[in-house]
Amino acid sequence: MRTYDIGRFDFNLLRALDALLRERNVTRAADELNVTQQAMSGSLKRLREYFDDPIFVRVGQHLEPTPMALALVEPVRDTMQQIALTLETTPTFAPEITKRHFRIAMSDHASLTLLPHLVAHLTNVAPGISYEIQPVTKDTLYDLDLGELDFSIMPQNLRVHQSNLSSLSNKIRTMPLFTDNFVCVIDENNPQVGETLTLEQYVRMDHAALKMGDGSQTLVEVSWINAGISPHVTATASNFTTLICMVPGTPLIATVHGRLAIKFKAMASVRVVACPVRTDVTHQQLNWHYRHDSDPTHSFVRDAFLAASEIMR
Repeated sequence: MRTYDIGRFDFNLLRALDALLRERNVTRAADELNVTQQAMSGSLKRLREYFDDPIFVRVGQHLEPTPMALALVEPVRDTMQQIALTLETTPTFAPEITKRHFRIAMSDHASLTLLPHLVAHLTNVAPGISYEIQPVTKDTLYDLDLGELDFSIMPQNLRVHQSNLSSLSNKIRTMPLFTDNFVCVIDENNPQVGETLTLEQYVRMDHAALKMGDGSQTLVEVSWINAGISPHVTATASNFTTLICMVPGTPLIATVHGRLAIKFKAMASVRVVACPVRTDVTHQQLNWHYRHDSDPTHSFVRDAFLAASEIMR
């Protein structure tokens, strides 16, 4: 195995290599680091000399990484993130003066039920912490691995679905936050349903249902299959909030999380009734990458999530 002389390696090249591996384009990598294209080309030349490898080869209009470059992607990314964490970490953690920005992926379910408690808590004890809320996607756990996200909140079953690759499941930490069950939401003046909803009524009604972007089955769809029923779906949406908003003034019925339904009950002119179909309880979990385990600010925010979830119980 070839050995490399770390003493002659210019660590400024590490930033260039990281940008090149992500962008696979000299111009975009140069723009990201705010250097000229000529300077970035010079960095690529020095990297090629150091590793004795082309690093990238041109295929048409694009640069394709060599096997050596592909082998460097993960260790370079982890090294850059560890350097960033080291520089951000202060010897003594003080939440009242800490300044940090977190990117958090969560569904509308968590945004409307858990997030208000989290924001209220952090605003009081750590006003320098800011956050950016993004939707959960099929790539959320991969984004945690890539460092594009700091946290995600998602149902346990969805996390299992996303982390079916062992390379991911060994890197992502989890912490349970809260549970929720499913209820049915109908227009407050819907004449078809009394105080209770029967299975026969449920099956006959037109449904507004959640639809996953990746085509995977939702918990409600699984419950329909287990019950041997196939309700007619008139409308679909990618989130529960939109489903609830479809219901007022219509004969539609939506099967949604109970905590969310209660939130909307007064302001959306809907009625909440028990669901006649047995559905699994949703277990919402906080997820993060293990590289942040020892980061005091990250740990503080994890505790804040837990405190917010305890208020909901």
